[in-house]
Amino acid sequence: MERPKVSEFFKPFLSQSGTVESALVLIPTILLFLSVLQIAASVLGRGIAVNELQGEVSREALLGSNSISSTNQYPGVQIIKHALPGGGEIIVGSKRASVVKLTPLLVLQDEFTVKGIAINEN
Repeated sequence: MERPKVSEFFKPFLSQSGTVESALVLIPTILLFLSVLQIAASVLGRGIAVNELQGEVSREALLGSNSISSTNQYPGVQIIKHALPGGGEIIVGSKRASVVKLTPLLVLQDEFTVKGIAINEN
């Protein structure tokens, strides 16, 4: 059987040369992209966790009640109140947070402790 003739236009597309080189370039590029994405997600996740906890600690200082421990919206938040001489108190909140693992280069989960501080003058 005779092989059908291929026009000159399609001949470069039928050859398999260049696939190995393409893979050797694509794999490190994908790993680099995922690593940069992981760093960006970690920085953003830490910022969001700090802002959430600081907002809750500030709300605790403004309301003056034990509003965080009575709600289940933010589980794992620990509130410590230190009395100040002359009135008022310093409120310190802490919480463990983690960021999602996006790249196979990250061996462990990115976990960190977030702290927020506020002063209650009442």
